[in-house]
Amino acid sequence: MVTAASQHIQHFVRSISSDIKLYQQLLILIQQQKALYLKFDGVALNDNIQQQTPILNQLSRSASERSHAMRALGLTCNDSGVNKIFNALPGHIGTQVRKQWTMLETLVTQCQQYNQSNGQSSAAFHELISQIKQPVQHTYEEHSF
Repeated sequence: MVTAASQHIQHFVRSISSDIKLYQQLLILIQQQKALYLKFDGVALNDNIQQQTPILNQLSRSASERSHAMRALGLTCNDSGVNKIFNALPGHIGTQVRKQWTMLETLVTQCQQYNQSNGQSSAAFHELISQIKQPVQHTYEEHSF
């Protein structure tokens, strides 16, 4: 018989590998997004963002489910709680899951860095578009004396 605690741990562990795949997909899209800002391709940029949305929604759900599992296990939602789960796993599985967790953390960091860079590119892109659509009117008037 599988206990509730065992089910929470299994769900937590399974979610890591699925999130790795999602973050790998997201990283590609975010990298493409950067190139699209540089090409000023608004249509492709919008399409790219539309592709990111369901991935981000799933990652958000997954993170919430992991947090719920940790709370159900009476653990804090931090590195200490995560390590308690990993320590409860059999040796070779625990080692493999720790490696996956590290990979997931690396992907999250990479996505955050690209996203921050894209935010700066987005601001510049929107500023440029705004200047093209509404050029600044110079307030200097020619006066003849």
